[in-house]
Amino acid sequence: MRLCIGTSKGIVILDPDRAGPPLIALADPPSVWCIAQDSSDPGLIYAGSVNNAQAGSARGRGSLARSDDGGRSWRDITPGSIRDEEIWSVAAPPDGPNEVFIGTSHARLLRSIDRGHTFVECAAFLKIPGRERWGFPPPPHVPHVRSIAFDHSNPMVIYVGVEEGGVYRSPDRGRSFEPLSRSVYSDIHCVAADPADPKRLFVTTGRGFYFSGDAGTSWNYLKGLSRSYTVPLLVEHSEIFIAAAAGPPPMWPMRPDGADALLFQSADHGRSFAPMMWADGFVHPMRGMVMRLLANPANDDEIFGVLSDGSIIRADRRTGIIVTIANKLPPAYDFATIP
Repeated sequence: MRLCIGTSKGIVILDPDRAGPPLIALADPPSVWCIAQDSSDPGLIYAGSVNNAQAGSARGRGSLARSDDGGRSWRDITPGSIRDEEIWSVAAPPDGPNEVFIGTSHARLLRSIDRGHTFVECAAFLKIPGRERWGFPPPPHVPHVRSIAFDHSNPMVIYVGVEEGGVYRSPDRGRSFEPLSRSVYSDIHCVAADPADPKRLFVTTGRGFYFSGDAGTSWNYLKGLSRSYTVPLLVEHSEIFIAAAAGPPPMWPMRPDGADALLFQSADHGRSFAPMMWADGFVHPMRGMVMRLLANPANDDEIFGVLSDGSIIRADRRTGIIVTIANKLPPAYDFATIP
């Protein structure tokens, strides 16, 4: 099992059980922000970029690429209608081979059912009432689809998180949408439904962690978390894992301790979290921010994380211990596990 990692300088393929440098590093696509893997073909991987669209199009490169061989080679499949858009999220449904959704800047959502050869825009997402009020604080104030998640008990149900615009649900695979409760902070980073109970929803935001026990009709804000800027979210074996930084990304390079991030674990459906420790038994903040978490398919007790400082970590869910398995990579933002 290997990790196909999306970084600011392309794709890195790493064996987490082998010491030494990465096995393969590729420079195309030039930078990667988000990754998704097909539900039935682990070698089919999609990668989106938030940096290539404007400068990249002049070089003939777009913001969406596909690999058919587990990340070794890539092909530009950016739809012509979004050639100048950034790809902020990409997701493959658990029951849809060859199907993929992409979320873009200007908060657009598109779907393909043929491995990305053609895309159709989810027109209903453009007609959500109040969408004209969506925005993102830094100039040019463009909102984007930051998260796309599926209800694993009924994958026709899709949850879409907009930064900044809130959380929306589609009961019919993108044909229609409805807003969930506005009581959640609108700076959405990740959305997830509990596979064991689809009424339990979880959201990470720029102001902390929220959970719902009634399918998003209402939200509960988790008080007492020692870090407020939450990004990644993983629901695995009735446990929830999140990571949180002391502040937003513009602060990370300026702070002496960087992102000052911690990895947290919850065993009570998100009502409380405990920070995970390092091998010395202490909780040490990380300079880089954990951007994405994934379960290890070869070991139910382990999860992996990729960090903005180019570190890769492994955490044991039973012991709560974190170890670094790689560092000095380019800033890493997303990844997939491949055979």
